[in-house]
Amino acid sequence: MPDPFGFRFWLGWILGFAGCFVVSAGLWTLFLTWSFGKIDGAELTLAWSVAVFGTWFLFLAPFMRKKERIWKRLNSDQEKAADLWLFGMAFYIGILIVSSIGWCCFFRSGLHRTSGGLYGPWIKAVLATWLLALIPFLIVMYRKADVLFREAHKRQTTRGPAFKSVFVEKKTRLLPQAIADKIAAFPEMLENGRIVTLQLKDGREIEHVFVLNSREIIGLYGRAQMDFNTVDVTEVRDVAVETLPAYDETQWLRLDGRVV
Repeated sequence: MPDPFGFRFWLGWILGFAGCFVVSAGLWTLFLTWSFGKIDGAELTLAWSVAVFGTWFLFLAPFMRKKERIWKRLNSDQEKAADLWLFGMAFYIGILIVSSIGWCCFFRSGLHRTSGGLYGPWIKAVLATWLLALIPFLIVMYRKADVLFREAHKRQTTRGPAFKSVFVEKKTRLLPQAIADKIAAFPEMLENGRIVTLQLKDGREIEHVFVLNSREIIGLYGRAQMDFNTVDVTEVRDVAVETLPAYDETQWLRLDGRVV
């Protein structure tokens, strides 16, 4: 099975990053040229730079979220925190873009009066607008972050295990030795643990089987019960970590009866 997140996938992302920058630069060049005739002077050049790189970041935010979902490094609480951080950065940058270009329009007649450096009233107005807009925003963000932290802490410290656990005798969960020998050659995902797909005599495939020490089935993902016999296993296939579904603890069925 080809890797869906292989070289072509990441090459497409790199080209997408470059394309977003080109589109951002082109759109802002057209807009500022249409608004001011040409982009010259320190103020307009700085406004153009802030707008281009800021918009590029906004374009990249969905890519960054998708990357984390592919790598599956974040739990649900961390996902919410990442979304809040990206929203905050987008607002932070958006205010700077709006204030830079907005005050360029307001001070249009005075931008080229200075022979060097920035036009004083413009830079003061941009920074003041930006900082004043950030005060209520930071208050809101702090409150949202505090609520997120409290909810995560409460959920993680008070709830019991979300996965299901049943007891199946160990001898019933042991795979044939020939299958175990094949599994032993697969790379480990965790210490002494591997996730595999089992093929049965009747043609069924049992996906996402967690095997401990190459032979003992310790759990199943996405199944309500162990509805097969290990003696019926005829073949085994390794599972690449990139192809695993997003982890949902409620889909995990533990077979040794333990809840911790």
